Formats: sequence, C-alpha cells, structure tokens
Amino acid sequence: MRRINLDQIDEPDGVVRLEIDSVEIESLAENIREVGLLQPILVRPKGERFEVVAGHRRYLAHKLLELTSIQCSIRELNDIHCAVARASENLGRVDLSPIEEAAIYADLRDQHGLTIDEIGRRMAKSPGIVKRRLDLLKMPPQLQKAIHKKQISYSVAEELWSLGENSAIDYYLSFCIDHGATQAVVRGWVKDWKDAQRRDGSGTGGSGEVSSPMESRPYYVACDLCQGPMVIGDETVFRACPKCSGLISEAVKTGS
Repeated sequence: MRRINLDQIDEPDGVVRLEIDSVEIESLAENIREVGLLQPILVRPKGERFEVVAGHRRYLAHKLLELTSIQCSIRELNDIHCAVARASENLGRVDLSPIEEAAIYADLRDQHGLTIDEIGRRMAKSPGIVKRRLDLLKMPPQLQKAIHKKQISYSVAEELWSLGENSAIDYYLSFCIDHGATQAVVRGWVKDWKDAQRRDGSGTGGSGEVSSPMESRPYYVACDLCQGPMVIGDETVFRACPKCSGLISEAVKTGS
C-alpha cells in the first residue's frame, strides 16, 4: 500500500465500460472532497509505471479534483488475473447494462482465451447466462444501443431481431422507444410484418412500406343473414319481431 503520483498511473487497458457518466464522476469527486478516499484503488506494476486494475472511477475523480496522488494497493497480476479482477469489480455495479456485461465476457473470451464455462465459474454465473449475454453482441448495433440505454428490454430486442431487416427493425424500434411495448405486443407486430411479406410474395416488402403498428385495424363478424364477413361498425340495426326476422332470413336464403 502506498500513495502514487497520478502521472505515473495509466488507465485500464482493454474493455471496461462502454461509457462513463461524467455526472457520476463529478458526484464521486465531490464525495471524495468531503470525506476522502475510503477505499484505495488496485493497480499493477507495468515496467516503470502502474495500470489501474480496479477503481477507475475513483482514479478519474482524483484527476477531476486535480489531486497529485492517490492511495493504491499494488499487486503483481498477469493479464488473465488482471482481467478477472477488473471484470469482478465491474459486474458488481448495480447500474451495469446487459451490453456492458456482455462486453466483459467477450473480453475474457476473445482477449484472454477463457471458455464460457470458465467465465461462468470465475464470475459465479451459469454458462447459460454467459452465453445469452454474449449473444447480445450479435444483434444489430441499434438494438445493442437501445438495450444499453435501457430503452427496451432484452426480450423485446430478441423479438425485433427476428425481423431480420434493418429498415423494419429501425421502424418498429422507434415505436418501442416512443410508446413502450411488451414482448407480447412486439411479437404480434413481428408476426403481422412477416405475414405481410409472405402475402406480398417477394419476401422483401414489395413497395418497401411498413404498416404502422399504431394503426387501427378492422375487426370482422359474420352477417346474421348472409353469413358473409362484415366490419364491426358497418352493420345496420333495426328492430324486428321474431316472426318478421324469420321471414327476412328465409327470403334471403330463397332469394325471393
């Protein structure tokens, strides 16, 4: 444990977070100004310098306060142990988005060679959860961004992803963000869109127009006389006794 000059410390190398909220850093800096640093940051030696392993936000808050040094816990760590320690700290954050969680797992897999089972064991997660999070990174960027910003849920993103066309995804995603939508509602939109593609026969949307999911749709009932389809609201209502209504029905059937 010792204080180290900030100009001797480098920020973390590799995936940590997709973005760091400047307001959050300002709030942390104000807290450190008032009560001091309650927990040292963790660093590892790298040549003549040091790299932040855990405590990146505390490091940035010190820089914002224009402090010259920070209390550090120094530990010799190889790249894998460093990545695991950094991932453990980030996964403990309550505001971590599913996309950030996925990025952490992807870093452990792609940059450090850990398998899904190994990641699950080290992070105390089931392999199924790890794989499902990694699948998020296969989604189109607009869906990843919406999940990260908590504008839509993972289940809604999965439904939109099944549309398969970016233009349709963008269109329906805008309705989800502006009006909100459950998984069941979006599944209905997707089904209607795919049905329209099949009816069109081209599989590409024909005219390229996408029907608005907010448009009202006609509902049909059978006519009591001819049994043909009739839009609700277009019916004609009149009063007739059972005898007269029976005569009308018979006349329709016989064409007389």
